Parts: sequence; C-alpha cells; structure tokens
Amino acid sequence: MNVPTVHPVPDVPAVPVVLQAKNLVKRYGHVTALDGMDFELRADEVLAVIGDNGAGKSTLIKALAIVPDAGEIRLDGRLVRFGSPIEARLAGVECCYQDLAVAPAMTVAENLFLGRELRRAGFLGRCLRMLDRQKMIDVAGARMADLQVGIHSMTQTVETLSGGQRQCVAVARAAAFARHVVILDEPTAALGVKEGNMVLELIRRVRDKGLPVVLISHNMPHVFEIADRIHVARLGRRAAVLNPKKLSMSDAVAVMTGATAPENIPAEWQA
Repeated sequence: MNVPTVHPVPDVPAVPVVLQAKNLVKRYGHVTALDGMDFELRADEVLAVIGDNGAGKSTLIKALAIVPDAGEIRLDGRLVRFGSPIEARLAGVECCYQDLAVAPAMTVAENLFLGRELRRAGFLGRCLRMLDRQKMIDVAGARMADLQVGIHSMTQTVETLSGGQRQCVAVARAAAFARHVVILDEPTAALGVKEGNMVLELIRRVRDKGLPVVLISHNMPHVFEIADRIHVARLGRRAAVLNPKKLSMSDAVAVMTGATAPENIPAEWQA
C-alpha cells in the first residue's frame, strides 16, 4: 500500500512586535479613560486606531508617552516607563499631536528642528550657544527630499504653506527623528481631499522606509485606504483588531459602536 508523503508545513515567521501595552489604566479624577486597554504594534505596518468619542483613543496614545496609572508598556520587548513625552522621544517614539503641530511664524527648517536645534561647533556653539542655521537648512532639505515632500524651500515660513503642506512638515518632523515608532493623532483632520491624500502618501512612504505608524483617525475612508490593521477602542478597552481587507466600513463601525459585540465578530474579520 502506498503511504502518501506528508510534507511539513513551514513555520511562518512571526512579525516582530515593536510596541506593546497590557492592561493600561488611566484615570482623571473619577473618570476612567482607559480600563485595561491592550495594544500591539507590529513592525512595518500602519495600525489605525478608531473609536467613538470617549473611547480612549487619544488617552491611549498619551499613555504610551507618559506613565499610566497601571499596566505595562514594552518597546522592542523591553519594559519601559516614560515620565514625559521627551523621554519617549529620546527612546525613539515620536508623537504628532492634533492640537500642537507646527509653529507658523518659523521656517520649515526651524520647525523640523524645533526643540532639538543644532549648535555651531566650538566656542560659538558651546559658550555663545549660536545655532548652525545652514546645517539645519541642509539637513532639513535632505530629510524632506528623502520623504519626497513637495516643499523645496526650507527657509520659507510655515504660515505661507497650505494646510496639507503644514501637516506634511509635522509628519516629516516626527518621521525624521523617530527610531522605533511614529504616532499620528488625526493628521488629516480639517484637510481637503487633495491635501488629505498628500498626507496619506507621506504616511505610506514612512511605513515603506521601515517605521511602523500608529494612526488615530475618524476618517474611515482614509483608515481603510492606508491601514494594515485596525485597533478598535470602545469604553476604554480594546474591542477588536480587524483586517480592513476582510470587512466593510459599516462592519467596522458596527464593532466600534457596539452593534456587533466582540464575541460575535467573525474570525475572518480579525487580524
């Protein structure tokens, strides 16, 4: 009798987890914004975070950059506790917040190096603390060209740019200095179709260069256009992680609003 040959199934390599959080809790007085939230960001992906107002989306991102009330955060497998956004930045986690993007009266180069200005070498920089403006202009131009941002003059003020170009400056600033993660909070809010697509294209280029991106957004068409996975936040918890290629926008909204309970989510929707 011929015995059929059984071929072993090759192991599929697991995608590395860059940023992970477990059981995050964040309270503001009597209000619990995060109630045991879990989070997982894989390498080389755009992870969209969606949820209704008050679901804990922005609080989750802020808890990743400051000390939560409870829970743990791991960066590349290492347990970390950031006391401030500056500590998170020093660890290679860059955040672009919706309400604090750019300084309009400053130039593109000055915005790119805002808070980490380059000083001139020797006595002039060390003692007189003079800035190396030309080097900042040159480096800013190289970084913007590398990300293919369509802004050619690094010396023009940001207030002369369009809304989409301004947001591109903010995203490019985060991407230029991030070593591990880029977190974007509503980067396409209040932008038109053309300018929103400009920002989405920049996010794609950031991901393609090997930086995972966390994208908080209410814009479902943008989420489904660019996200590799969708983290659904509801009532301070993670309701599900969805595969945008396996379900529709209305299905995602049903999970987000609670019309579809977590236990009733089909397995093929999940990622």
